[in-house]
Amino acid sequence: MKEQDIQHIINKLNRAKIIFLKLIKANDVGATGAHQAGFHLPKSSWRLFFDSPGVKGYNKDKYVTIQWGSGLYTDSRAIYYGKGTRNEYRLTRFGQNFPYLKENNINDILIIIRNPDDSYEGFVIYKENIPFFKLKSGYSEDSFNTIIINDNNNKEVIPHEYEIEFPPEEYSSDELLQSVENEEIRQKPFRPKAHILSLLGDELIKSPVMAIYELIKNAYDADAKKIDVNFNNIDLSGKAFISIEDDGIGMTSEIIENVWLEPGSDFRKPVDTSTSLRKIIKSPLFHRVPMGEKGIGRFAVHKLGTEITLITRPLLITKDENDKILATSLANYEVHLSINWDSFGLSKHLSDIPVTWKIKKDPTAFRFRNKSGTYIELRGLKENWTKGMAKELKSQTISMLSPRLEKDQFKINLAFDNQWLQDSPSTKELLEEAPYKITVFVDQEFNVTFEYEFSLKNNDRIGKRIIKEDKHYDRNIKSSLRPYLRSLYVQQGYDNIEIEVLLQEFDEDLKSLPFGSVLFEFFSYDLDSTSMRDYSSDSRLTKAILKEHAGIKVFKGDMRVFDYGEKGNDWLGIDLERIQNKEWFSNNQNIGYVYLDPERSVSLIEKTNREGFIHNKSFDFFYIILRYLLTEFKNIRSTDRNRWLNYNRKTAEKNFESRINSFKELVWNSEIDTDDKKEKIIKEAEKLEEKYEEDTKVLLIPAGVGMTASVALHEIEKLVPRMEETVRQNLLDKDIIKEQVAELKLYTEGIISVLRKGGNGNINISATIKRAVNNYKFKLSDRNIKVHFDLDETMDSLKVEKRFFTTMLMNLVDNSIYWLDTVYREEKAIYIKCFKNNDIATVIIADNGPGFKDDISEIIQPFFSRKDDGIGIGLYLVDTIMMKYGKFDIVDESEVNSYGIPKFYNGAIVKLVFNKN
Repeated sequence: MKEQDIQHIINKLNRAKIIFLKLIKANDVGATGAHQAGFHLPKSSWRLFFDSPGVKGYNKDKYVTIQWGSGLYTDSRAIYYGKGTRNEYRLTRFGQNFPYLKENNINDILIIIRNPDDSYEGFVIYKENIPFFKLKSGYSEDSFNTIIINDNNNKEVIPHEYEIEFPPEEYSSDELLQSVENEEIRQKPFRPKAHILSLLGDELIKSPVMAIYELIKNAYDADAKKIDVNFNNIDLSGKAFISIEDDGIGMTSEIIENVWLEPGSDFRKPVDTSTSLRKIIKSPLFHRVPMGEKGIGRFAVHKLGTEITLITRPLLITKDENDKILATSLANYEVHLSINWDSFGLSKHLSDIPVTWKIKKDPTAFRFRNKSGTYIELRGLKENWTKGMAKELKSQTISMLSPRLEKDQFKINLAFDNQWLQDSPSTKELLEEAPYKITVFVDQEFNVTFEYEFSLKNNDRIGKRIIKEDKHYDRNIKSSLRPYLRSLYVQQGYDNIEIEVLLQEFDEDLKSLPFGSVLFEFFSYDLDSTSMRDYSSDSRLTKAILKEHAGIKVFKGDMRVFDYGEKGNDWLGIDLERIQNKEWFSNNQNIGYVYLDPERSVSLIEKTNREGFIHNKSFDFFYIILRYLLTEFKNIRSTDRNRWLNYNRKTAEKNFESRINSFKELVWNSEIDTDDKKEKIIKEAEKLEEKYEEDTKVLLIPAGVGMTASVALHEIEKLVPRMEETVRQNLLDKDIIKEQVAELKLYTEGIISVLRKGGNGNINISATIKRAVNNYKFKLSDRNIKVHFDLDETMDSLKVEKRFFTTMLMNLVDNSIYWLDTVYREEKAIYIKCFKNNDIATVIIADNGPGFKDDISEIIQPFFSRKDDGIGIGLYLVDTIMMKYGKFDIVDESEVNSYGIPKFYNGAIVKLVFNKN
């Protein structure tokens, strides 16, 4: 750095309104491993960017453009973090290629100045130049981390403001004793009443079916290969009982005493105190990951009956130091335990009621003579079982085990002795008949392997479609999840600053999925009678099976996680999507299976009441991955569905166009005496057809314009609670109030710009484009997306209705913003160009996002959208409006150079050609 350069900086400082200097530290450049590289600012620095200091408990930010010399500008973000434990200011968003945020800049001087015109400039004095800078400027180490305000060449130095922290009060033991000398202290341990076990059984296990499931899981964890569940004398009142028997390794007397009689025991999955996650102790014979983890499965017996008999004979297993089995042998005893809960009075304490069991050693009296296992008999049943309950249990039993479980690994045999379960349908044939099928594997690093098939068993004329080994689908999807995650964080109530921090943590820290890989199988059906004829062997049976088994079920290893996939549990919100967009399918049209590795998915923790997973961060990622896959499937499915519908409509001649054509044919084949009369009738029919198409567009366009305005209304809906929160603060923050008022003004102006009719007069095209883009000012800033204009200023006007033009631009810009949020780019940008060629006006909108996956013919279809929250009207609306003025199209690679589009913009590129003006 030359001496004249330093003198130039000093001259700038002398003219500046506000000056800030600091030594750059390791924490600023991210050398400490902190999440957010960016200059840490002292609390006094609020004067540099804001009108008032930050208020603890609230975040606020301001976007500033800083000129660094040599033509370098940064659109940076000054942030006050006041929520949670944080209370600090930072200046962020410089980009990875910013030259002054490197480790070699540590101990350089950073200078930020605010000029009298409120513009900002930044400078860095290198270490070797600091002595000369101090000598010539008069600044010293005391000037660092301070705000200096120039007022008519009088400099006011505001030092770094420190928070005063008071040490915690400490008391001596004598003082503590003195403080309670007038109080009486008593102590007593909890002594639960005996009937708490029955209460817990009723509360934790919500149904008899789930009680049976808990006992089946116990058998699975005990290395059983089969379990027999028998309902005996079930329609004889007072004589009915349930018997459950498995061929697992049984329980020793010690396990009965120390585990089975200790509710809440973490015998199978003890908690690792260092990670708070459960350790996995696999079963000894088949190395199964245990499905029971909270020690509450034994309450299932209390849910089902009052008289319990348990008989078990253990298999004794000897292992070496490497956990390898050396020998196995049957124990020379059998345990017999009986409990009658009716004998437990409500007034007795649990600890006052001994439970006794017998250890039988006479082999001739054993139930298990040549094998190990456990037998449970339940009498005094608490439910009067009905045929409907039996069929529900059968249906649930079928779905308890993973469809991918090997045939002989584990089997559930369910029997009622009164023929209630005859003719129970199977899902196997139904899955094979599904018109739409996908199988998707997402590995731990977010890489996807995607397979899709559309085929109709009874109608091969329509043809099948298979997607396999397609680079558009077999790819890493991590960045594509960002909009889904952003939407989820908005729903969870995070503000924009917090969301950006959370997304940055997702980008930088989450290298792999916390629950391992995911396998997703999905089978989808259409249930109208015409469609069912094309694929179903028995439409009534198809509907009956879907009624029982529709939904998306989750499996950890071999066993199901309840209550995902239960009737009415639309846990992924499919029906809500169907309400908003008819291209979605209903939840009752599908059967889906999600498979998780039980060993890797310990971070997905089942709720004690068996109502799914606890909603932690792992669940958030699990949920959005499935939402992403369903959205992808919906778009592929809708293409085939429309092709299928069009084929059947053509055959049945049910749509408007086919009926008009049929009518014309009837006219020509009629006995009307002259061709002239026939032509007159056909012309009237064609006028009717044109009117129908025109009316459809007339109705659609205002609806689409209104929908565009609703985007701004949605943002206002989110803004109003934030404004209410701001005015409820004890200390009003002027910066936040000004920003929120400006944001509200922007949204209302945006609504007016698309709702106000302007006729078909000439519009100022450059001003209208900038006005449309300005409606997204805050959204663009939050996502750090730049917009570059290349507007022909000689194009002073264009004949088009202003609200329609604004609506089109807003839809196209909104699409670019969404898809740019799904990619990792050093710089994300949108390029808008307008020009005239042969007196034809053309507007081009380009970005450097992921580009289009679909053909123009697909993306302009109504309700087609690959967005998480997309309705699928935007591009259809653009195309419909442009039919009036010209053409809407995708710019292909061969046209890019001819239009002079910079190579940087290699994502989605579209054009509006106004050739009908």
